[in-house]
Amino acid sequence: MTNKMLVALAATMALALPGVASAGSNDMDVIVDGHAGTETRTIAVSVADLNLASSNGMRRADSRLVRASKQVCGWVNGSILPVTDDYRACYGTAIEGARSDLNSLAQRQS
Repeated sequence: MTNKMLVALAATMALALPGVASAGSNDMDVIVDGHAGTETRTIAVSVADLNLASSNGMRRADSRLVRASKQVCGWVNGSILPVTDDYRACYGTAIEGARSDLNSLAQRQS
């Protein structure tokens, strides 16, 4: 199996079994899921080093989530390809879910 196939398989398993997705992460990770076409990608974004009670910490966390959301949806920096509707839908869902999880985490931390 190629690395790409292994990543896709791992992401699919993580979504099929929610307990598996959280087992490898700690309480200070935000899971970012992206569904582009038939492919699903997942990234755990650590915010353990940030103070989520401060606006600076939340801005830095959001920046990490934006970058991870772009990555799970297939964005390539410097790409000249136009953004597709599939990418927009994937990114919108990924960032919305990640920000919701971040806000919940910040409320628990404060």
